[in-house]
Amino acid sequence: MLRALVLALGLFAACAQPAVTTPEPENVPPLVVMSFNVRYGTASDGLDAWPLRCEAVAQCIQETAPDILGVQEALEFQIAFLEQRLPGHVRVGQGREGGTKGEHASLFLSRARFELVEHSDFWLSETPQQVASVGWDAALTRMCTWARVRDRASGSELTVWNTHFDHRGELARERSAQLIAARVRERAGPQVVIGDLNAGEHSAPLAALRESGLVDTYRALHPHEHAAGTFHAFRGGLDGERIDYILCSAQIAPLRAEILSAPGAAGRWPSDHHPVVAHLRAPSR
Repeated sequence: MLRALVLALGLFAACAQPAVTTPEPENVPPLVVMSFNVRYGTASDGLDAWPLRCEAVAQCIQETAPDILGVQEALEFQIAFLEQRLPGHVRVGQGREGGTKGEHASLFLSRARFELVEHSDFWLSETPQQVASVGWDAALTRMCTWARVRDRASGSELTVWNTHFDHRGELARERSAQLIAARVRERAGPQVVIGDLNAGEHSAPLAALRESGLVDTYRALHPHEHAAGTFHAFRGGLDGERIDYILCSAQIAPLRAEILSAPGAAGRWPSDHHPVVAHLRAPSR
């Protein structure tokens, strides 16, 4: 009888021990993701030329404080400028003509937030591993830079893709989206696709990306907003077409999404595209 009582008390004590639990995702800070077509720096833009707006670009990024920044159209000297202004970020990606040549679709990743696991580039063409290849009916060579990172706060891994689709080739845009969608499907885990897609939200490229399970973060939170243009040609406003996106896989919850449409110093805009920002809740490991 006494032995049975001792065993019962021991079992009760064991059951009464507090359970060991992993932190809930809410304990991990949201991921701040930014997509920014910075307009290529050798364009003849008069009062909107790169030397007159580069500090406004840097200020906009610094104030947003993204954990993940994807830039489009940046030439090597613009990349070097941004690396100088963003010492807390590691940059990955090469120019679309190979190495330092041509426009970049580089990623800037927070050193404090992420451990870089792997990264690479591929071209949006029938031969994706051929440097500077031009695909389908595209006017120019186009590419995608991607990275897999490990979140130091949550321990989870995330794959991020940054791209810029062709501005003329309708078939090229659709095939480019299908190529990226296929690569997204090949990878497990949370994923984010960033880019200037040169395509409206009801277009075939966006349909292809949605069919791969990606969600348009802005539309998920602002389903009925009509004034949501991101390309404005240095005129400002939100009446233009929405062609810049942050998309995420179903494991990720969009918490906040914005189009940063305010002008910079002297009433001028940092670029001819408004940058877009999303705050995301990714799952913990």
